[in-house]
Amino acid sequence: MSDVVLKALDALQTDAGLWLRAADNVQAPQSAIGGLTLTGHDVSMWAVDRGLDRTYENGRVVLEDMLRQAITAFNGLGDSLLAAADTYAREEAANLHAMNRLTGEIR
Repeated sequence: MSDVVLKALDALQTDAGLWLRAADNVQAPQSAIGGLTLTGHDVSMWAVDRGLDRTYENGRVVLEDMLRQAITAFNGLGDSLLAAADTYAREEAANLHAMNRLTGEIR
């Protein structure tokens, strides 16, 4: 494979690694948010009367879900880039093999 192709494959794999690490980095905050629940018993009666416990919990659930979606998206991006690099490498190798076979037949 040419240097250009090898550099392109390396760039794809490097970018994939960045996305996969980003997903890993989001997992800890996503897990932590799961344990930060509040109920009416955890806040004052005044806060319960004004719905602060429900507002907090709704926001916590939305943020937890957004982080879960980010993890899924980041892993999807990383996996797609790795798959693209693998496909490109296989196709390049097959094309190189075909070219070598053709040049051998021409000689």
